[in-house]
Amino acid sequence: MDPEFIARWLPWLRRILGTSGALLGVAGVAVLVGMRLHPGPTQPIPFSHRLHAELKGISCLFCHSEVDRSAHPGMPPVEKCLLCHNVIIPEFEPIQVLHQAKREGKGVPWNRVNVVPDFVFFNHQIHVARGFDCGQCHGDIRNMDRVKQEHRFTMGFCVDCHKANQGPTNCQACHR
Repeated sequence: MDPEFIARWLPWLRRILGTSGALLGVAGVAVLVGMRLHPGPTQPIPFSHRLHAELKGISCLFCHSEVDRSAHPGMPPVEKCLLCHNVIIPEFEPIQVLHQAKREGKGVPWNRVNVVPDFVFFNHQIHVARGFDCGQCHGDIRNMDRVKQEHRFTMGFCVDCHKANQGPTNCQACHR
């Protein structure tokens, strides 16, 4: 781990830990180390799915609230993040980015990780309704600190899944 990284995050860990933070400290260090060892694309805020979804047990649907009723999963608005982070570590430097975005009336400019080509129609709602877990396409996202693309969404990847799960394999199902 590089010294610049440690110097940037260690003061925040110390502030968060206080006197009763042994368990939180271990979890926090594990998250930060994981971010360095297995990073996905750089994001404007170092959001950890491992911390939020796995350790805290927050459902994918809480943040991606459109996924069960829309073709798109929807990125959470800043206000959704601030439901918790107005109280939980509001002084933490990355959380300050959320507060600034809220003051400016902007969203967080997340960098897309999983993208299908424009000529492909994909509807999250249909897949969620059929009971598919997000991880089948997105990988073990609950244990990712920064999201990385687990699978390349090629036609073969999708067709193989459709065949294995009795989904439609005609061209019009995905190419409209």
